Amino acid sequence: MRKIMASFIVFIAVAAVSQDRPPKVVVVPSTSVLAPRWDSGMVEGATYKNASVGLEITPARGLKFGTPELKGNTGTVPLLVTITAVSAPKLFSGSDVMAFYSDALAYYPEDQRSTQAYLRKVVQGNRKEGFEPISGDSESVLWGMSFVRQDFQKESRYEAVLIKACKAQAMVFIFAGSDRDGVTKLIEATRVKVDVERSGCDFHLPGATY
Repeated sequence: MRKIMASFIVFIAVAAVSQDRPPKVVVVPSTSVLAPRWDSGMVEGATYKNASVGLEITPARGLKFGTPELKGNTGTVPLLVTITAVSAPKLFSGSDVMAFYSDALAYYPEDQRSTQAYLRKVVQGNRKEGFEPISGDSESVLWGMSFVRQDFQKESRYEAVLIKACKAQAMVFIFAGSDRDGVTKLIEATRVKVDVERSGCDFHLPGATY
């Protein structure tokens, strides 16, 4: 993150996908929504738990979580929580990866707080790094919530990004592997529990766009 009041760079340490490929987002600060008071959460066994964000994640078997990070100061914006799970390297295909981040929407202008608006930022950032979107986006229902899914490919790496804009946060899941089938299996094997009240991720938020 640099020039914090002028631009917001989302750093996702997606090992084996690209150590230097953050989605880059330029925004105008906004304070019409209160900034959340998040912490980084913790890993217990194979599960990442973060009560402040309102979810628990258990990745596909064989993926191991690294250390969760809180980027920014709680109660202020920009604010980001992120964690990455990576498998052991595979011969000729690298590692499988699952990354999650939650981005405080209070930092964004009101017209940039929808799922589709956030998706456009991710697509723009990925294209700058050579990851081209495959076809259009599609809607997926996972873990009791609706997400927009956009797939990308760069040479031998395949990536699927799932995005949901909620009341105070954008939840983003990134799955990466060598091909579409492998990535889809990673998604299907991932388990997520969401606290609707804490997360604000309800199906019926007034004015929300899913």
